[in-house]
Amino acid sequence: MKYDIHEFNSIFWDIVRKYDISDNNILRKIIHSYDVAKICYTTACKRKLNKDERYFCYVLGLFHDVGRFEQWKLYGTYEDAKSIDHGKLSADIVKNMNSQELFGMTDEEVQLLADSINYHTKPYLGNDDKVKYFNQIINNADAYSNVVESANGMHRISSDIEGYNEELLRAFKERELLVKYPPLTKLDKAIKSTACVYYINDQSIREEIIRNNYLDMIYENFSSGLSESESNMYNELIEDLKSTYLEK
Repeated sequence: MKYDIHEFNSIFWDIVRKYDISDNNILRKIIHSYDVAKICYTTACKRKLNKDERYFCYVLGLFHDVGRFEQWKLYGTYEDAKSIDHGKLSADIVKNMNSQELFGMTDEEVQLLADSINYHTKPYLGNDDKVKYFNQIINNADAYSNVVESANGMHRISSDIEGYNEELLRAFKERELLVKYPPLTKLDKAIKSTACVYYINDQSIREEIIRNNYLDMIYENFSSGLSESESNMYNELIEDLKSTYLEK
């Protein structure tokens, strides 16, 4: 099919206008969606993909979190562990939209889009090379957007509870996905937001993080809300991440 970016932007707005866009929690997900779409498109250009593939990547980024709006409306949280798998919800919404002929994609294209969206926060264990390829693009773009948001202070500590989840800390040190661990304490929130850095394996994006000192900025933003002992522990985690990250 021939992709029309303006049409997809219009479809996206038809969805989000059903929600309260004056709510900052909704608004920041709208901004995040466009940011990820732009990163996906830029990555596709760097990889010299053809025009349709570049546009597909834009659509992938734009709709990767489309389930977030309903998640917030129904549960009042973006923590999947406390509510619903937003990747699967987003994929289901996308598949349902095409069944109503809003996308106009072929069944194969929709399945590729839905699978790439479904697994953007969890490992894809299937054998479809196309899903693996586009899943990698959306994973890196999503993580990078979250890194920049954390560095710029858009992700804040809402808890006043001290201490930390030992399982979450262990998973961070072992560079595991942390989606299944809800952050309960101040340090948990800082650690989970910082983990987005090591989800990235695209070299050009990694170089951007290094060049802009985003890890230092993330530490400064989150450490200000921690106690001295928590800040020291967090600093050790950051320094370890910086050294292992820079060595790769």
